Parts: sequence; C-alpha cells; structure tokens
Amino acid sequence: MIKNKKNILILGGLGFIGKNLIEEFLLDVNYNIIVFNFKNQPLDNKWLNKNVKLYYGDFTLVTDLEKIFKENKIDIIFHLISTTIPSSSNNIIADINHNLGGTIKLLDLMRNYDIKKIIFFSSGGTIYGLPNGSFPDRFSEDYQNNPICSHGIVKLTIEKYLYLYKHFYSIDYLILRLANPFGEYHFSSVQGLINVTLKNIANNEPTTIWGSGEVIRDYIYVKDCVRVIKNLIDKNIYNDIINIGSGLGYSVNEVLNMIKKITGDFKINRLESRKFDVPKIVLDVSKIKSIINFKPTDIKIGIEKTYNWILKNSYE
Repeated sequence: MIKNKKNILILGGLGFIGKNLIEEFLLDVNYNIIVFNFKNQPLDNKWLNKNVKLYYGDFTLVTDLEKIFKENKIDIIFHLISTTIPSSSNNIIADINHNLGGTIKLLDLMRNYDIKKIIFFSSGGTIYGLPNGSFPDRFSEDYQNNPICSHGIVKLTIEKYLYLYKHFYSIDYLILRLANPFGEYHFSSVQGLINVTLKNIANNEPTTIWGSGEVIRDYIYVKDCVRVIKNLIDKNIYNDIINIGSGLGYSVNEVLNMIKKITGDFKINRLESRKFDVPKIVLDVSKIKSIINFKPTDIKIGIEKTYNWILKNSYE
C-alpha cells in the first residue's frame, strides 16, 4: 500500500486537456484523481474502477464545489474551467461573473478548507495581446500584457488574484500559459484549428478560417503538454508563470497545407478577419526548457497522430 498518496482535483476534467491529464496521472500510482465537470458527461469506460472519482455540478455554485471539499482532502487543484473562448467572450458581464467570480469563490473555499496549491490554466494565445511596438520574435513570460478580448483580460485578472491570494493567504499557485494545444479528446467544433479541421475532413465538411490565413500561432501536441505539467508538479514548481508551447510559429495557411499532405485536399471557407485575432503569437519556451528536459513533438507527427485518433474514435 502506497502511503501519502496525493489527491488531485481536476476542475473541468472531462474536457480536452482534462482527459489527457487524467491519462497522464493514472500512470502514476502516487496520485488519486478527483474530477469535477459541469454536465453529465460519462467517464470513459477504460477509467472505470480506477483511482478516478467523479462529481458533477456548477462551477459558480459554492455548494457544488464545497461538497467535494467536505468529502475529500484535496492536495492540488487543477483549474481548467472556462465558460468562454475568445470568440464567445463578448458578453463581458457573463465572462466576469462566471470565470472571474467563480475563481474567487474557489480561492475562498481553498482558504476555508486549507488547500494550499492550485494550477491555473491561463492563455498563451490571448494574455499577451498587441505589443506597443513591433511584434517580438517570441513572447516571454515577463513580456507586457495587452489582451484584446475579454477572455484574455479575465485570464490575466485571475493571474493577479492568484498572486494576491499567495501574498495574503499563502496559497501556492502555478500559472500555465498554454499555446494552442491539439490532439486526442478534443471535442469542440468551434475552437482549435487543427482538431476542428481534421474533424471536418473526417465528416466530409468544409473548414472555416477568418482572414487571409496569415495569422501565426504556436501549436503544441497535447500529450507533450500534459507530460510537461506532470513533470512540473513532480518537481514541486510553484509561484511562477510558465509558457508551454513549441516555441515555433506557423501561419494558418501553413497548418492547412500540412494537413492537406496528410489527409488530401478539402474545402475551405474564408470569412472576414476578426478584431480579437492577434496577428502573431509565438511563445518563448526557454524557461520550461531550463526546468525540465523538453522536446516538443514535431507538428506534422502530432497532426498525423491526431487524425488517426479521430478516424478511430468517430464523434459528433
């Protein structure tokens, strides 16, 4: 019997990154996994009868979260829940109430139940926004922040409150600014260029892009992402902000051409550009490489793995 196993709570654990985190932590017998999700999505059959405990509820309701804390001694919280994406965060009041307000309620519950560690999934794609001058080759963690959508502003505000709660209440935080992850268990039909395009191809549907296709982004294969996160937890890295990406930038058109070489041709619908799309975001990943041995999967290999998974796991 393993002593001193850690209980981790994954908020939003049945989403894209959450499911990949579950798989990664199930490889380590030193962790018990508790999952909170906002709707009655079933746990995958392969995880049944393993160290995974599931709760459903509303993230913004204190009573739903408090039930978990009353029934379990939580060591680490992974905060993955966000009710908006950049394109849907135009309802600013709702964004603030649900995401910022919900997170403050969570932090206060952590104080009440003496939970001292939280991992917050921020946004490497929206936090940095538009530079005051020319675009840097890569955005480092200490670069200026000028987000141009409510989603990014709320993420940045939560980052500041995490610092505040560390200062006043000694709650350790780790802020992860993720690039654009892609890979297995991605079910969104509106966000995530690579996954949405591959799903559309599998369903013989066109894919939609906005603007000329010259927007540049940093993409990271999700299995790399969760391995990095697990390594950081094992190394007890806290009270820091860390970019997680590949450190490489590709335009939308370049990504679509890579996909075509793997899947064959497909139809593309092109619409007008959107004001919240920053022209270029590539993350500086020198900090993460100084902490762990990190070599991202080549994007073409990641795309091929993702496409093969989609073909074997058809979903709507």
